[in-house]
Amino acid sequence: MRFDSAAGKMLPDWASLDQDLVGLIGGRVLAGDDMRDYVRFRAVCSHWSASTVRPLGRGVTDRRFHPRRWMMLPEGHGLYPGHPDLRGYVRFFNLSTAALVRVHLPLLRDHVIIDSVDGLLLLHRDHDTAIRLLHPFTGDVADLPPLASLLPQMESESRDRSQRSKHSRLMKVCASVTVTSTGTITVMLALEILHRVAYATPGDQRWTLSAWTLKPFVKPVSFQGKLYALQLSSYDIHKVYIYQFNPPCQDNDKGLLHLPLPVKIAECPMDKFLYLLNFAECGSELLLVAYNGVSRSKLLVYRLADLVSGRIEPVTTIGDHALFLDERCLCVSLSNNKEGSKILPSVLSNSIICMHSLQVDPSSLDIFRFEQYDLGTGTWAPASDGDIFHKPPPSPHTLIHHIFTCCNRRYWNKGIMYCSKRQPIWLVKQELRFGA
Repeated sequence: MRFDSAAGKMLPDWASLDQDLVGLIGGRVLAGDDMRDYVRFRAVCSHWSASTVRPLGRGVTDRRFHPRRWMMLPEGHGLYPGHPDLRGYVRFFNLSTAALVRVHLPLLRDHVIIDSVDGLLLLHRDHDTAIRLLHPFTGDVADLPPLASLLPQMESESRDRSQRSKHSRLMKVCASVTVTSTGTITVMLALEILHRVAYATPGDQRWTLSAWTLKPFVKPVSFQGKLYALQLSSYDIHKVYIYQFNPPCQDNDKGLLHLPLPVKIAECPMDKFLYLLNFAECGSELLLVAYNGVSRSKLLVYRLADLVSGRIEPVTTIGDHALFLDERCLCVSLSNNKEGSKILPSVLSNSIICMHSLQVDPSSLDIFRFEQYDLGTGTWAPASDGDIFHKPPPSPHTLIHHIFTCCNRRYWNKGIMYCSKRQPIWLVKQELRFGA
């Protein structure tokens, strides 16, 4: 306490707090959803700054500083991250608070983004295919081997494919990141085209490809430092298997890293997941979202923990959240932000935003509509004005459109356009032109 002569009373002397207590409070602040709160906490005074851990230099090697609830937000108007007109600036969106920040990332001049893990960006350098793990806010980088080091290990790939074709197929990855207590980083890449997993640590000369194959695995997802994927059995067995890919561990005899075999953690009747959409991380849970059947009139959400225990019952609520579901999935918190206003007021809590696939006639192509599904009532409604699938929606556009572009990597870079049956017809013909 100190006496304030102007106020004429004793006031708390926050700058004299015990160092251990400051460190404890700082740790609680850091555990929140917005790392900027921790930066502001350290900026209060020199004593608080000296009593807490400095993020710079530890952004990648210390998991506490990973910006988990931040997602890169494409600008629209065809201005993909790294577009020359943006001069190296990229916006990021906080999935819990709806805060927007603009960050200068000069690396995007000669790198493209191939994945985002816990808010970290996995970059591919153009001239030598080097892979780099970037913390967008601290600028810390972990250098990993060139992706091209996998090409000699792809002998099983069709020989009539060119090296360029093989390399472009390798760039479609799902990555996971683990960090040991000593700060050792290991990155795993799920490679659907090879039915295998590759891993590397900073300092390695090449990526190491798994000795095993799991053919085929689909819908890989990163969750809490591990990879998960689905495998569909033959029609006569009629099951869906869920596999867990654990990070590499040390061989006790030789002291070398080796990748364990995939672990089958659950199996379910195929009729429950015949029309599967994707995995979705929501809070501390990993969920699985699927249509109810051939009618595709309802969406069902299952907890992975329930499936592992043999309980195949859908959940009825995801609380005050909305899932944005496409190639990737984002979970947005819709509770009130710090200013007291509701985040995304046009989006329902306990809902799922996706391209709703409808088959009007079995002999015709599916019809896709940009809609939101209310898990509570089991009803569909338009997610926004306009048709995001067949043509650009009319201006002005909403934040919903931009968040949805976060869920598919075809919007992240120029030249990485994974065309498929689900790709919007108008997007094949021209660049994405959402409004800012």
